[in-house]
Amino acid sequence: MDTGGGRNWWLILAGPIVAFVLTLLLPGSLSFEGRAVAGIAIWMALWWMTEAVPIPATSLLPLILFPLVGAGTLEEVASPYANSVIFLVMGGVIIGLATQKSNLHMRVALLTIKVVGTKPAQIVLGLMIASAFISMWVSSTATAVIMVPIASSIIQLVRKVDSRASGKKFSAAMILGVGYGVTIGSMATIIGQPPMALMTAYLLESQSFEMGFGQWMIVGVPFAVVMTAVCWLVLTKIVFRPEVNEIPGGNELIREEHQNLGSMRTAEKRVALVFLVAIFFWVAVPFIAEIAVIQEYLPFLASISNAQVAVAAAVACFIVPAEKRRDNPKSEALLSWSATREVPWGLLLLFGGGLSLSAMFTATGLSEWVGTQVSGLGSLPSWAIVLAVIIVGLALTELTSNTATAAAFFPIFGAVAVGVGVDPLIMTIAVTMAVCSAYMLPVATPSNAVSFGSGEITIKQMVRAGLWMNMISVVLIMIVLHTLVPLVFNVSV
Repeated sequence: MDTGGGRNWWLILAGPIVAFVLTLLLPGSLSFEGRAVAGIAIWMALWWMTEAVPIPATSLLPLILFPLVGAGTLEEVASPYANSVIFLVMGGVIIGLATQKSNLHMRVALLTIKVVGTKPAQIVLGLMIASAFISMWVSSTATAVIMVPIASSIIQLVRKVDSRASGKKFSAAMILGVGYGVTIGSMATIIGQPPMALMTAYLLESQSFEMGFGQWMIVGVPFAVVMTAVCWLVLTKIVFRPEVNEIPGGNELIREEHQNLGSMRTAEKRVALVFLVAIFFWVAVPFIAEIAVIQEYLPFLASISNAQVAVAAAVACFIVPAEKRRDNPKSEALLSWSATREVPWGLLLLFGGGLSLSAMFTATGLSEWVGTQVSGLGSLPSWAIVLAVIIVGLALTELTSNTATAAAFFPIFGAVAVGVGVDPLIMTIAVTMAVCSAYMLPVATPSNAVSFGSGEITIKQMVRAGLWMNMISVVLIMIVLHTLVPLVFNVSV
């Protein structure tokens, strides 16, 4: 029964009850601390996935409970909340806010459409490419919030020109194209969406493996390019073939919208410059730092981390003036500190809670114990185990937050990987890509939710397209795990 203003007290109470029962029932071969951490992990997973309690509040439970059960001191439990990847995400979000404030995103979208073309299917492709590119660098939620209204505006403009051209199929292809484009593009970099950054943090925390920004892009960008192309074909050629092939006055429409933006303002140029410098340090500098001459004369370049670059770029947004000083000596910076109210601080707490949970899995011996228990599955082919994990992760994410699912699954499947003889890196990447690839329901990802909230699509339309996308994702993820991942990381399934 739901009481207390819509809060489900049964679910709230189920968390601690399940934790207590599981702690009692787990065998004595596992230490008390390990049993308690297992119980608390299930408690957190239950609250995370049902959102019986706000996700950020659930993420604070390790600080309260782990020291109580002797799993670690408060200092040990709290240290993952300051993991460097959390600052990487924070920096990326702040840069995204500056992009949004300067209106650079709108210019990118319209320029992309101008380049690709103004036929209905071409407009869908243009917006998908723009959405995917922006979400590589800006949080997926923020990109969806930015791009869906742009898509809705273009639908309204097209309706004024030709009502046939903006029928249900075209509208669905446009809105879902943006939502799916955001999801796909955000998998190309480790700052695109929370599970990607959480993967990086988990590997650093539990496997002492630091994934390079450019290193992941060698895997993520080809996957995103292929997936975007496939998604466009599914939306515009199979599921929602546009009602007409040509929009009367389409070129003039987009040209007029672009002209309304005017020439590129100083603020846009400076945000773009900050972005480009950050991308240079993320992608190019790690390779430059390996050159012998550079190692000798500029050895500090090798020690620059992704998080340092993100925070430096974020700080620059609060320093660099939005206008030329000779035009306005008192010009404000690209961002004011008040803009940080839009930083998802609760999401950063979720990162911390998930990483603290992972750390205690290892510290109490729970990971080793889980691995031992599932070692019997090692007789199955590795690919079959990984495929099953991908399907389970993707299916569960359709009904729950993908970030919460990732936070709960990483330590569990990391332990399973050791037990069955699969490289934990392969398993972690598989889980990450799976939870980032749910397309059927609005609750699956933030971009799905924002797309559905536009009012231009129905659940039925999202399920029709999403079913195709989910099946294709499973196949493509398996291909990536057998091709690009071994090539880049020197591991194999």
